Amino acid sequence: MDRKQEIVDRWGEWLPPEPHREAVVEFVARGRASIVQPDADQPPLLMYEDGGSMVLPLVRCDGQEPFYSAQRPEVDESGERRATKYSDVCGSIDEFKRHVADGARALAEHRDDIAELFDDIRYMIGRMYRRQREYTAFADRLRAIIERLEAVEIVDRAPADEGLAELERMLDVGETDDAERLNELAEQVRRVASFQERRLREHKNAALAVLQAYRDIKGPRDWTEDEE
Repeated sequence: MDRKQEIVDRWGEWLPPEPHREAVVEFVARGRASIVQPDADQPPLLMYEDGGSMVLPLVRCDGQEPFYSAQRPEVDESGERRATKYSDVCGSIDEFKRHVADGARALAEHRDDIAELFDDIRYMIGRMYRRQREYTAFADRLRAIIERLEAVEIVDRAPADEGLAELERMLDVGETDDAERLNELAEQVRRVASFQERRLREHKNAALAVLQAYRDIKGPRDWTEDEE
């Protein structure tokens, strides 16, 4: 099943009508946005890496990016999230410039709309600022994990190789009566393997910490495909 079909199968009931539907599916499939549903009782959101988000069924596209919302989004009083009119700051700036081009009267008539656009811009810039700080923290986290990995010593395998070689020599020449020496050499080999297993667990735990750090920085975003 291709990525587009996966998106349709999972979110089909919430996707906007055509032709906007295909544009959204294509956009998400390219890794440019993610569909998330923070509240199971509410429609999912189309979330953009650069800050904007909008209610998925209301997403519209006029044939070019950015996307916009079919109706003015309701402001979430809790401040947890904000559905913006446009998918990015550029869309908000473009609308403001259209008001500017229409003259001073248009600017006065649409003052409330402009104020909402500016609130959207502040939200998106603030969200991107916080997101950059999250990536900085992610880098610090990876740096600490790398230090953990580098601190794990590689176990010297020589005692195991030497022990095995001596065991083989004793068996080849028939020195099989010295059970104590044979057992001692066998345990010498076992100790190396035990130390190796211990060190490998330390390596694995550090590698898993990288995976967890990645999951945390990704959050609910869909990073199935690289962004184009």
